[in-house]
Parts: sequence; C-alpha cells; structure tokens
Amino acid sequence: MAMDPPINSGSFDPADKTLGPADDPIHTISNLIAWADDTSDEFIDDEFGEADNQLIQVSLGIASGLFYSLQAKHFPTASHSLRVAKLCSQWAATLDLEAYQRDQLEVAALLHDIGKMGVPDYVLACPGKLAAEEQQLMDRSQELGLEILSACCDGEDIVNLIRFNYAWFDGSKGNYDVKGKEIPIEARMLAIADAFDSMTVDQIFRRARSKERAFAELLSFAGTQFDPELVTNFCEMMSHPLPANSQSTRNWLKVLSPEKANKHWRANQNGANPSKLRSLAPFQESIVRHIHDAVVFIDINQQILGWNQAAERLTGLTRDAVVGHYWTSELLGLADHQGRKFNNENDPVRVAIAGGTQGMHRLSIRSASGKFVTVTAHIVPVIGEDGKSLGTTVQMHDTSGVESLEEQIQSLHYKATRDPLTGLVNRAEMDRGLVDMVERHSTAGRSCSVIICDIDFFKRINDTYGHQAGDEALISFANQLQMHARSSDICARYGGEEFVILCPNCNNEEAAHLAETIRSQVAATPQPALGGKTMSASFGVTEIQRGDTADSILNRADRALLQSKEMGRNIVTQIGSGLKEPAIGDRRSWVARMFAPVEPEVLLKRAMKTKVPLNLAAEKIRGFVADHRAEVLSVNEESIKIMIDGESLPLQRRVADRVVPLIIELKFSPITGENGGQHTKVQISIAPRRNRDRRKRDAIERARHLLMSLQSYMVAYEFVDTTVAAEEEAPSWWNKLLGSSRKAESR
Repeated sequence: MAMDPPINSGSFDPADKTLGPADDPIHTISNLIAWADDTSDEFIDDEFGEADNQLIQVSLGIASGLFYSLQAKHFPTASHSLRVAKLCSQWAATLDLEAYQRDQLEVAALLHDIGKMGVPDYVLACPGKLAAEEQQLMDRSQELGLEILSACCDGEDIVNLIRFNYAWFDGSKGNYDVKGKEIPIEARMLAIADAFDSMTVDQIFRRARSKERAFAELLSFAGTQFDPELVTNFCEMMSHPLPANSQSTRNWLKVLSPEKANKHWRANQNGANPSKLRSLAPFQESIVRHIHDAVVFIDINQQILGWNQAAERLTGLTRDAVVGHYWTSELLGLADHQGRKFNNENDPVRVAIAGGTQGMHRLSIRSASGKFVTVTAHIVPVIGEDGKSLGTTVQMHDTSGVESLEEQIQSLHYKATRDPLTGLVNRAEMDRGLVDMVERHSTAGRSCSVIICDIDFFKRINDTYGHQAGDEALISFANQLQMHARSSDICARYGGEEFVILCPNCNNEEAAHLAETIRSQVAATPQPALGGKTMSASFGVTEIQRGDTADSILNRADRALLQSKEMGRNIVTQIGSGLKEPAIGDRRSWVARMFAPVEPEVLLKRAMKTKVPLNLAAEKIRGFVADHRAEVLSVNEESIKIMIDGESLPLQRRVADRVVPLIIELKFSPITGENGGQHTKVQISIAPRRNRDRRKRDAIERARHLLMSLQSYMVAYEFVDTTVAAEEEAPSWWNKLLGSSRKAESR
C-alpha cells in the first residue's frame, strides 16, 4: 500500500532543525550506540556480547524478540543488521538529526532484514549465484518483512523507512511514488550504510572488499541509486571515524529505560497487511471447499497452504497430512500423460512459480485407490499487487471418465472406417480419401496415383481350400500391402478380393514400382493356408491427369487392372501419362485469332496432333468414354460423337447446380510426322446439348477440363487450332484483339 512520505525528509544539513518536535533526552539512545564497539569486531560463537544484547533490548523493547528470532534463523543476517544500526547511529550523530529521527533510523536498521526469516535456509546458505527461483524467494523477503512490521508497529514511519530503503534515488527502479529528496533522509542513509556493510564484510558467496573499493562503488552509483550528497558525507565520515569506546556503552546502559522503546510497538491488526497467502475471504473459502475439482495452494517457498475436500477425495491425502509440508512431485506420483515422471527441473508446479506463467497440462497422478488416473491440471501463478509472485494455485480435474469416452469414440470411428477382416480402410473411407486426394492434388498441380489390385483366381482358392483359407489369403495379402506401402499411402479393401492403394505425391513410375514390389513379394511368399503354395495378384496403376475426377481416375485404374487380367494375370499394367504434358499455346497469329469465325453454339473448338496412330487413337477414346461414363451418340469411320452427362463432369460445385450435359465431337485424320511416323490429327468441338445451356457461367470451364482430359488420353503434342466461346456479351473488335493477345501471352 502506497504511503505519503513523512514531512521530515529533508537533506542532512545540520542547520535544519525544524524537521520534527524535540523528544525526551531519555530517548537519545543513539548517543549510546554511536560509541558502541567498533563495527569491525567479530562476534564469537554466533552470539552477541552483553552490551550488544542490552543495546538491542533498549532499542527494540518488546520487539527485540523479532531480532532474536532472526538471530536464531540466520546469525550472519542479524550481525549485519546490528552493524548497520551502529553505523547509522554514528552517522546520525555527525549529522545532528533530531532524537526521534535517530531512534527510528536505529530501529529500522536493526529490523530492515527481518523478512529473511521467511527465506528457506538452503537459499540463505547458497554459496554461489542464486537461481531464478531462489532469487524470487530472496526478493519476496522484502515484502514479507514489511508485512511483519506492519502488524506490530505503532504507526507507519518505521515501515516506510524500510520500504523506501529499497527505492533508488533517481526513481529508475522499484515501483515507488517518491524519489530524490522526497525519500526520507533516514531511508537514504540506511540504503548507503546497508550497501557499505554488505560490501566490506565477508559473505558466504564472496570475500569482503576493501573500504576504498566500497567507496568507489558508492560514488559510481551516486545520483542513481544513492543520494550523491549523502554518499560524499558518508565517505568523508568513514575516512576519519570516531574512536570506539565500549566502556561508554556500558555507562549509558545504566541510565536508559528500555520501557521507553516500547512506544514504537503495539498490536496493530487494523494497520497490518496480512499475508495474502494465508488469508482467504469466507466466500472464497466456501467456493474452494465445495468445488468438485481438486484445488491446492502453494506459496513462493513451495509450501502447501491449501488442500480442499476434492483434493482429499482425489488423492486420498487429508488436509492435515499435507498442509505445511513442502511440495514435491513425488507427493502425488506426478507424471505426464505418457507416464514419464517429473523432476525438480521440469515439475510444472515449480516451473509456474519460478517463471510466473500459467499453463494447462494433462497429467497422471496417484489416486486414492492407489491407481494412476489422468487429470487436467490448470496451474496459475498468484501475483501480488506489487507485481511479485506469491505462489501458485493448482486446479486438477479428473478426466479419466472423459478419456475413457474419447477412447470409446476413437474405437467406434476405427470400427466404422475399417474392414473387420483385414483391418484395412473400408470402401466408404477410401471413397472419401480418394475425393480429398484428387481435389488437393488437382488444385496444387501435384501428382498422385491410384493402384487397384486383386488376387488371381480367388474363387478357385475358396473352392479348393475353403472359405477359411480364403480369409487367411486375404489377410496375408492385406499385410503385404501395408508392409510395403509408404506411411502416407492409404490401403483399402475395395470389395471381395479387390484392394486399392491411394498414393499421394506419387507419379506413375513410383506407383508402378511399388505395385511391382508387392506383386513379386506376393508371388514368392508361401501361404500356409494353401498348403505352402503361393498365390499371385494383378495390378492396375494410373496417375492423375488434367480434368480428372475421383471417378475417372478410379475407372482408369480399374481398366488397367482388366488389361492385366486380359494379358495373363500376375502383371502390373500402367495407363495414363499424368501431368507431364505441357500446355501448348495457340500458334496462330493475332490477325488469324481476331478474324477466326466463332460458331455461337460451340463452347470450345480445338484441333491437336498426337503421335498415336489412328487405330490406337480410337482405342484411347474408348478408354475416355468408359472412364467418364460417356454415352456414344454416333460413330463413323472418321468421327465419333459422345455425350457426357453433367453428373460425371468435374467442377460440380453444389447439389443445386443445374446439370449441363455436353456434346463432344471428335474427327480423326491420319497425318505423317516429321520422322515419317504415322500420327493422327484430332479435331474436337464441345457444345452444350441445348443452346440455352451455354448461358451457364461455368460451362466453358467444364469444357476446358474435358479438353485437358482428352489431351492427356490422346498424348497430344501440339494444338493447331483453338476457339473458345465468349462467356459474356460479344466484345468489340478492338477488345477482341486485345483479349486474344492477352490470352495468347498468358498461355
């Protein structure tokens, strides 16, 4: 809580005597401490001398118990506090501060490190650099000390002196509302004396520095961390210290009244700032107590402060058994969802406290029954108003039932998408995967392939060896497919003894090589169910081509399988040339393109050349008709006319789209190639079955896809004539010229 600085926060000018009312001379115990034993004396056997003990009692009164608690906790810290108090008292005497200022400065110096009682011993005794987690514990001691003193100080002056002791003079560090001369002079003095004693006394983590080096350090931070005028004054004073006189200390003790020191203290519950770690509002306690999730509170020191009823039910550990103990992952047998145990370095609770970051983790803990259950743990750091970490809360939700449900759902999905006999993907899942593969690879322009295969003479196996042997043969064949397929491939049972392999990112050659590997391995593997005899299989392979749909590529692969069977079985047949053919531009001049006649009823007209002879070209057209489920309307020696229903066309976007059947007319004529070989010229025209259908916007795009598919089937190498119908109103001759030129350039 921010507090206004006292008005007696002026400079150290000795002439300034209007800083506060004069106090009773009996309170000027600083005169005694100023002549105490020399600050460089060492304490013996972790005990203070008689004079020092009496000085502490006179200064602190009933609060001397706090100081002795610090002594019992960590004697070096208590010794440091006493030396700083003596140093401040001596310095205050040279500055001629008011008596009450000197009293408050001495008390603040004795108790400025009282918060270290809350720091674990292993941190205080650390001989090297503190880890981040340990440094947080040490930083927390400042706030803890202020909380302790707020609960017993009569007023806020002493608490403010200790609070502003950590403020930098220029305000560059720390979240304080004062800087410069606004900081009380006693706090500015305490900061300098504290730093000087820390540097000039041996510490467990480093040796003492010389006074000269300590002076240099103070001067280097003058104006930033420390008051530059006070630093200069302190260095001058320490360069000519007053002589020590322990006997005068004893003489002053005889006339001082320790009861007067008690004026600083009283029970101050209203002014206290109770620890936020140990205080919960009643409604918060009720919520935490009755919530169904286990809730655990752990402070910055890794000590367990809260353990609700749900935590007791989940873990079998009662609140009384764990509260007050230090958190370890072994307490709950904490492990990740794969059962790997945590250590101090990767324990998520410790990581959250050290790093101040929250997280959601799926963990495994030991339950009340002794079995390990899965929980979802939400670990959230608790941050104080000053931005410092106070600890963390751990909320654990038992997800073992949810996990069981997830496993059941996964099991049901597996059963719904798998063939129960072979364990391969079933036909429904294969159909979905095929559509997805064709769409993705067509859009990206990447190759993919389909392999269809079946066991040769499978009916003969069933008739000769029985259906059980047939099932064993199917399982063995499926295992061969899975063994040799790539991890990205999908192996499916298409039906009966027919199987399909979907090969993404795979061209014809790679797919054919895979099929040949499987074929040879199957042919060489004896089958126990067949009396040690082998079986064979036939394969059809094809690669995606321009304009392909899921049905067309599957039909083409099936046609390749039929050719394998017609050629004697136990072979691999490959159909299609894939996406290798480059798009061939229109070679006509711009003048010819501009004045080319356009028949209004034709969507697209094109002539192309292929190296395939005329008789073989007709065979390829038969494959195109079969794969696209086309209807042959007319056939003669030089031409063929077919109709493709809109349902089998690519780019069918929505169910509500109007079906647009297209008529394709192909005219063949033999030609002689440059090397004297027999080639074929094919003239293609594509038009809607009815003229009004050409108003459909995507009709031309569908015609283009069919033309690309024909190009792939015919292995065309040159386009010699191209005409495309206009999608909108007929353009002017100038727009037609520019548009034709741009289209030619884009090709």
